[in-house]
Amino acid sequence: MATVTLAMSSFIILILFHTLSSSMATAQLESLPSYLLSATTRDAFDGVASVTDESFGSLVLKSKTLVLVEFYAPWCESCKNTHSIMVELANDYEGKVEFYKLNMDDNQNIPVEYGIQGIPTVIFFKNGEQVDIIVGHVTKATFIDRIEQYIYERANKQGSIKPIMSSLDVLLS
Repeated sequence: MATVTLAMSSFIILILFHTLSSSMATAQLESLPSYLLSATTRDAFDGVASVTDESFGSLVLKSKTLVLVEFYAPWCESCKNTHSIMVELANDYEGKVEFYKLNMDDNQNIPVEYGIQGIPTVIFFKNGEQVDIIVGHVTKATFIDRIEQYIYERANKQGSIKPIMSSLDVLLS
């Protein structure tokens, strides 16, 4: 009986240690500066990595793929709706399109440089150049149509013309 109690106690201590270690590791990861976090993960939290004034050039402008940058503020309700769409799209287009978010309350230089006057705003970049912009909250289908336009353009140059997803797919799901 004493052996069973000792074994159970050891097991419970092991579980508690693992739980504490995991939550401490998550807390430590979340406490890293956002530019380090976004550079080292494809955001473990929701698929849309944070970008800052400092990391914008290296993460967005030097990318060789299509990049969407969501300009938002934490207090903006429309931004929260747009962000939920960005999270879905990040999962749908994982490995094909990069998704970033820039908190305008904490980073003013890049929004001024790109003339952001309202939020939410999503800017599309391809090979470091701005190619499109969406201001205000729009549907997921609108984003898909725009994304497919740029993916199709790239794929068509490579000899592949099949879109990954259409807005009809969204309406049917």
